[in-house]
Amino acid sequence: MQNKKILIYKILIAILLVIAIVIAGIIIKKQYDDQVYDKENIEVFKQFEEQIKESFEEADSNLEEETTKQEKKIELKYQGYNVIGLIQIPVINLEYPILEKTTQQSMKTSISRFYGGEINGYGNVSLAGHNNYSGTMFGKNKNLKLGDKVLLTGLDGNTIEYEIYDIFVTDPNDTSILETKDKEKREVTLITCKNGRSERLIIKAKEII
Repeated sequence: MQNKKILIYKILIAILLVIAIVIAGIIIKKQYDDQVYDKENIEVFKQFEEQIKESFEEADSNLEEETTKQEKKIELKYQGYNVIGLIQIPVINLEYPILEKTTQQSMKTSISRFYGGEINGYGNVSLAGHNNYSGTMFGKNKNLKLGDKVLLTGLDGNTIEYEIYDIFVTDPNDTSILETKDKEKREVTLITCKNGRSERLIIKAKEII
């Protein structure tokens, strides 16, 4: 009887050890994937900036060209998604391309538009990003404070600076965060998970005028 109990204990320990190894493997793989995507995002970010620079330098050098900086658009794709802008948050060293829409795959790839119109358009544009344990994507958003700056660059090459004015936690079903309070002003809402997926950390910023 004693030997049977010892055998059962050994089997349970072996099972727990296997589960622990599998979980550790999943975590390591996830962190590795995050870092790979992060390196790719840096390259896409640089490509977008370079395209903006080259495109508008070319336009400026041709005095007969009627296309203005406001009218000219940049086109760039990443992992099958259109890049619609760039986001920078200097205080947490965040720099990412913004993808056109939010899907399970786009969320794994970069920051994405969850709701709203063009980047730097009037009204509220909402951007979603994973709260990665590795600190990538919106993993460092919890360190942001009121008054910190968010920079958005649109397809027209213009960069607009926003200031964080509200930080709060809400329910995943709270759609009020997507509402536009003033259609004559520019605003951005950053959305990420908190406490697993049970809550959402919301950061709101408005254009500095």
